[in-house]
Amino acid sequence: MTPPALGYVILYVSDVAASLAFYEKAFGLARRFFHDDNGKAYGELETGATRLAFASVVLATGHLKQPVVAAAPDQPPLGMEIALTTPDVPALFQRALKAGATAVSEPATKPWGQTVAYVRDNSGFLVELCTPLP
Repeated sequence: MTPPALGYVILYVSDVAASLAFYEKAFGLARRFFHDDNGKAYGELETGATRLAFASVVLATGHLKQPVVAAAPDQPPLGMEIALTTPDVPALFQRALKAGATAVSEPATKPWGQTVAYVRDNSGFLVELCTPLP
């Protein structure tokens, strides 16, 4: 049996259109798909082999038949992060801040040689900006 591939990372948000617009502006990601059926919204962004997607909390709770814990900018971040790789972390960090991201940690080179910074997006999710591992 061939092992499965990671196809999507889906974040549950209150406003899918706003999340798509934020990631387009902050990180330059291209929109692949968006559909909104009276608040039951879903959208995807191109990120390479794996897509970054957003589903409305309303859609998620309908599919799962139970409530979900949603990220919020005024709450501690959830126990997960999204990592976006780039050769120029400082430039992407500044672009994200100009688009409305909240700085968590400035770009810094780690002992293993990777440059890493953290921001929070418009919904409160933690986003790691990093160079590819050497």
